[in-house]
Amino acid sequence: MEKSWMLWTFVKRWLLALASWSWSLCRICLLPLIVTFHLYGGIILLILIFVSIAGILYKFQDVLLYFPEQPSSSRLYVPMPTGIPHENIFIRTKDGVLLNLILLRYTGDNAAYSPTIIYFHGNAGNIGHRLPNALLMLVNLKVNLILVDYRGYGKSEGEASEEGLYLDSEAVLDYVMTRSDLDKTKIFLFGRSLGGAVAIHLASENSHRISAIVVENTFLSIPY
Repeated sequence: MEKSWMLWTFVKRWLLALASWSWSLCRICLLPLIVTFHLYGGIILLILIFVSIAGILYKFQDVLLYFPEQPSSSRLYVPMPTGIPHENIFIRTKDGVLLNLILLRYTGDNAAYSPTIIYFHGNAGNIGHRLPNALLMLVNLKVNLILVDYRGYGKSEGEASEEGLYLDSEAVLDYVMTRSDLDKTKIFLFGRSLGGAVAIHLASENSHRISAIVVENTFLSIPY
């Protein structure tokens, strides 16, 4: 009985010593633990917030880049030229999207040999809003112009996307090559703002079919 009591006393003291040592260790580690949690917990929280925002931006990047609804009537009304020869054209891309084009014809001297400019506009509005600028180019440069509404813009079907715009530009160039009344040896690309990126990509893939390219107010890159 006495031995049992002595054993229990030893175990109790050992447990109390272990508890005391553990508590001392916890008190020593408490501050570093709080600091570590504060620092790394905050960093992890910031990382999670950053990843979430990046995911949202990636998911909705097209909404942030393309503005086919501005001005508000851009998807409903596309102004048409008056008093000059033109064609309102619809073509289909390789993935079946219907695109709207306007062809402005130069009818002056040597019209059969006039160059043709494919006009890629910026990230808002439609081809009708570019007519004043296009008419100046037609008169001063004596060229034909084809204005392109990307998918999701103006009367074109679909929704705008980077890959979609590349397909649109290819479809327009292919269409120009089918026209017997256009000089296929004098195809030029003009791109403004967003359209400059589209024109550059098209030219890089079709250097044998493009004579020259002009870009205006085009960004060097868009991070993604």
